[in-house]
Amino acid sequence: MEEMEQTETSTASDYQEGDIETLLDDAKNMVEKEFSSELMEEEEQPHTFREKLKDFFESIILPVLYGVLISLLLTQVLFFHAKVPTGSMETTILTGDRIVGNRMVYWFQDPDYGDIIIFWSAEYNEFMVKRVIGKPGDLVELREDGVYVNDRRISDTYTQGETRELQYGIDTWTVPAESYFVMGDNRENSADSRYWENAFVPRDEVYARYMFRYSLGRNGWYLDWKDDIVFWAEP
Repeated sequence: MEEMEQTETSTASDYQEGDIETLLDDAKNMVEKEFSSELMEEEEQPHTFREKLKDFFESIILPVLYGVLISLLLTQVLFFHAKVPTGSMETTILTGDRIVGNRMVYWFQDPDYGDIIIFWSAEYNEFMVKRVIGKPGDLVELREDGVYVNDRRISDTYTQGETRELQYGIDTWTVPAESYFVMGDNRENSADSRYWENAFVPRDEVYARYMFRYSLGRNGWYLDWKDDIVFWAEP
């Protein structure tokens, strides 16, 4: 009995003297470890969210932004796309056709005879599509046997209907500098240079040269590229 008491006393004494500091260190380490673990979990959660947000942005948002940018570049800078509301260019371009024009071509050259141009009409406050008949300095005349430019008759094989005056007594025009005289291919039903108050299209209002037309149902299903024409009639 005395030996047991002596052993217990010795153990308590040894514990108090030798292990209290170790026990405190262990407890401190356990607390720090637990705290560090919780802190890491809190830090990993935002990091995981950021990774998911980054993946979402790179896989979905960026492709959409690139698509919008490319679309704007194509439609607002390089090409012109529009729906034709009237039949003034029939039968070359039908009412309801969608057309695409090339903006870039007129960065390097001016419109030429026979070009179908897309331009802005300040008089009508809208875009229009017509064919170039007269260039700067040209004399354009409507005669009984056709249209003449500088006394040279132009072909009418690509036109529809009879070319006639649209304002009484006005059948001759001299095209000013940096301007163009235009007509629709549907010569009997086209509000064009023969009819307008300002008969000429300013060069800086020409946006694009017609490339092709297409239809997705109203006029059928087709894609039809611009046909070359013979502009001048046979001598």
